[in-house]
Amino acid sequence: NMAEDPVSLRLPANVVKGSARASISILGDLMGMALQNLNHLVQMPHGCGEQNMVLFAPIVYVLQYLERTRQLTPEIREKAVGFLHNGYQMQLLYRHRDGSYSVFGHQDGEGNTWLTAFVVKSFGQARKYIYIDDKNVQDALHWLEQNQLPSGCFAAKGSLFHSSLKGGANDEISLGAYVAAALLELGQPLKVSTLPSSPALCLQQAVHNITNIYTEAVLAYAFALSGDYETTQELLHKLEEQAIKSGGQIHWSPRPSSPVSTDFWPRTQSVDIELTAYVLLTYLSKPRVHAGDMTIAASIVAWLTHQQNAYGGFASTQDTVVALQALAKYAARTFSTGQALVRVKSQRGFGKTFQVTRQKRLLLQQAALTEIPGDFLVQVHGSSCVFAQVRWWDERGEVEDYSSSPRISWSCTHGMMVEGRGNWERPSDSLIFFLSYAGSRVTSNMVIVEVSLLSGFILAPESRMLVRSLESEKEEL
Repeated sequence: NMAEDPVSLRLPANVVKGSARASISILGDLMGMALQNLNHLVQMPHGCGEQNMVLFAPIVYVLQYLERTRQLTPEIREKAVGFLHNGYQMQLLYRHRDGSYSVFGHQDGEGNTWLTAFVVKSFGQARKYIYIDDKNVQDALHWLEQNQLPSGCFAAKGSLFHSSLKGGANDEISLGAYVAAALLELGQPLKVSTLPSSPALCLQQAVHNITNIYTEAVLAYAFALSGDYETTQELLHKLEEQAIKSGGQIHWSPRPSSPVSTDFWPRTQSVDIELTAYVLLTYLSKPRVHAGDMTIAASIVAWLTHQQNAYGGFASTQDTVVALQALAKYAARTFSTGQALVRVKSQRGFGKTFQVTRQKRLLLQQAALTEIPGDFLVQVHGSSCVFAQVRWWDERGEVEDYSSSPRISWSCTHGMMVEGRGNWERPSDSLIFFLSYAGSRVTSNMVIVEVSLLSGFILAPESRMLVRSLESEKEEL
């Protein structure tokens, strides 16, 4: 069997001439890149209860996948378990006395429904690999039980930074579907005698009234996990009518009619990745998965893998968690022990060959691409999964694209003060930053502000930071 894919390297006009470098990475496993970078899948601070979970939950999915495919070595297990231990201890910092969890822990007035459900399912799944105090799981479940509404859904407690679950008429259903799916993944039946009402009742009543595509996707996944084949198929049919298909790839977006970006590298919205990953999970979690489902799943995977960053993660936290869960489930279903030969060539004479065998599936193989700009062809011969990724950077570090960032209005005032210190005086620069969200959504997600200080300057100890969490490293805040 042979497959090929053209790769075109084009550079934006503002790149410093001669500074660009590019490379191609080859792995024989769909989860290989994530496995190589378990501790930094997403390049962002990890100073809150949600961001910390991106260092925890995906590791569980990778371990589950490697176990199912018999690729888990003692070395990989030891490394992954170490990360899980650290992530578990860190997450307990965001635990409230009532068993719930919130973004900033005790600094918040109360626990967060969505984050508590996310944490409890992750802890439950991690119990196979590390010690998890059962009290932490049971207390969280009890807290969710106490915050269930008469309808069967759950009250949206605490501040929520997950904008896909807020700002619309389907908030209660989205959150209810998310919590229900979390309970099912944990192995908890939805018809629990201690609950005031079954979450399934809340969701069943909403099936025919959903107007939000994200809610449809999470709802479909919850029904797939519950074993309700008919309702799952009904929701998938509605989702298929809204699918965006192009070049053998399929994905979904809440804004399919959005204008095409004119940026050099338009970045996909985080919610598109998460939404599409939920649809993939639904296809793979149905009580009966048919050949046609796997064909659609393959096209979804083709789109998702094109959205991965150079570390195996995605744009943000929750899309990384859900997408890697979906990819791990797909990779386990399609795993094969075949071999492949990968050739990368260009019309100008470049050529490189990679051998992918069972023994080298998880080995990261790389080669520099010396023709920039240039056109390359990647050819694969054989019967094995091959993951290929091209990345490029210049002397300023990896090129970043902020085209999809929320619109931020900001201003800065600057002043100079002279402070007396004994017999000498020290000038002190004062900078005040004003930032506000100016986008179209009701509220923004969590905002991360990174300030780089000029050479020779440090942050004064008495500086006032109106933030919940501050991470300082060298000349960056």
